[in-house]
Amino acid sequence: MAKKTIYSKEKPKPRPHFLSVPAYLGERHFPAQTEFIQYTESSSLSYKMEIGGNLNDKFELGKNNWLLTKGFSDEDFINKICRSIGLHGFDIRDLLSDQQVIKVAIYREVIFVIVSGFRLTDKLELDEIKLAFALGENYLISFQENEDSIFEDVKKAISENILQVRSKPIDFLLYILLNAVNAINIYTILQMENELVDIEELLINGKNPVDIQQLLHQRRINYTQMKRSIVSLREEFSNLTETKSGLINDDGLVYFHNFDDRLRSLYGNLESYHESLISLSDVYYNNNNLIMNNIIKRLTVVSTLFIPLTFLVGVWGMNFKSMPETEWPHGYLFAWICFFIVGIGTFILMKWKKWF
Repeated sequence: MAKKTIYSKEKPKPRPHFLSVPAYLGERHFPAQTEFIQYTESSSLSYKMEIGGNLNDKFELGKNNWLLTKGFSDEDFINKICRSIGLHGFDIRDLLSDQQVIKVAIYREVIFVIVSGFRLTDKLELDEIKLAFALGENYLISFQENEDSIFEDVKKAISENILQVRSKPIDFLLYILLNAVNAINIYTILQMENELVDIEELLINGKNPVDIQQLLHQRRINYTQMKRSIVSLREEFSNLTETKSGLINDDGLVYFHNFDDRLRSLYGNLESYHESLISLSDVYYNNNNLIMNNIIKRLTVVSTLFIPLTFLVGVWGMNFKSMPETEWPHGYLFAWICFFIVGIGTFILMKWKKWF
């Protein structure tokens, strides 16, 4: 089945040449923010860090090093980080692109993952957040397009050593960060499903919101957007579970296979949402058909009532001299009595036949 292309009415932005320096094409512009978390089994340390010199020198051996970065609008800043760990220019371009890019790139000394997180705004519009992770031998760098505190629970787990997280290798940190993104997406799908339940209750009660058709169209677009991201990640994720780079140890593969199962569950939730969306569309169109049928039924009843009356009017409207009713003094009253008797009789007959 061919994928549906979603066209935008906005004027397209000029695209830089692929040989030019990667530039941020998104719309979230704010000063870059960084936080450096360094931890061992016995302790953890967190502080703001300025990027300067060789970034690898700051990643101490024997410790797990996590660099959190927020904001893509400072291209020089992003380029400096990515180049210092050996990422390719195409990876940087994909990271800064405003298009939906899902990838898992495996290199000798680094694994680079780009994923999408989805949240609902206050207006219940879908907001896509681009995130990326670069995993090295003893470090992990997370890139985040927005300013939200997505990984606060993970930072707290490291600070308080919840479930002995500090005793795990750095690849386990990648696993729990991916799980955090997956949890956001699951929560968003549940919110979207709850919204559909509320709309369905209105439709079942015979209340059609004015903008329901536009709303359903937008939700179908949201579904397509999320499905494209999740399906792409499932396809790319096999590169991560089958890697022989050594950056993910054999014990860690168990966790990443578990994450693959979570992706399948996420996809199942999304398909359940799609089925609810289709069901809601059916209810909406059935409601419209029911309303139209009721209108046609009323019009049919009115027409049926007047058919015999029209016949009588047609008969008495003929200009024949021998028609006795035209000379009779009570002919007009007699005609009205006939109209009432025929009309009421037709109405009672249709009611007895349960035609309405």
